[in-house]
Amino acid sequence: MNRLFMYILRQCGMLLLLGAIMVHPASAQKINFGAYTTSQGLRLIVSGGLNFNAKQPAIFANSDSTVTIGLNDNGCAYVQITGDATRDITIIIPTITYLTYAADQIPFICQFAYSNFGLTDVNAAKENAVEIPSGFTAITLPMVRRTVGAPAPPPTPAHGGYTAPSATAYLFLYGRLGPVGNVAGGAYSGSINVYVNYTTY
Repeated sequence: MNRLFMYILRQCGMLLLLGAIMVHPASAQKINFGAYTTSQGLRLIVSGGLNFNAKQPAIFANSDSTVTIGLNDNGCAYVQITGDATRDITIIIPTITYLTYAADQIPFICQFAYSNFGLTDVNAAKENAVEIPSGFTAITLPMVRRTVGAPAPPPTPAHGGYTAPSATAYLFLYGRLGPVGNVAGGAYSGSINVYVNYTTY
């Protein structure tokens, strides 16, 4: 299972000059995402995780510190979804609201956006991404955004020799850690897995 590892350091001005305590790269504050599908022909590629150390090298306990990775930040993670251009997909994102260590918790807000304009370049897709409002944990969308006008005809049924056109959509993942609050130093963890399947009606 993919895990979110978080190391929170207690403030102690005696440790280093001026009280600057840096997180060692080996204990990077990073969230990893898993992506799963049971739909034949649907391919998912996860870019990696959210590395909060890229935004703030050290996070201190007993503070109101927050760290945010936004949609337009380089550290924004994404899932590349490739499949039948004529189909709809349903994305389910079971979210977590806290990272835990022993009896302590740190708030975590995960945010999402999608792009289904048929763009294959991730940066171009990000520029056209549609943010999902807070509170939603599931969305259904066409693999390729439909143009204005009459609905498209039904997908061609699978048959011998037929290959459906392919398209790529993106799900972007980002969010905010904190405020840290009065917690013990330690490895705070959680996990988020994304499920993507063709929609059945």
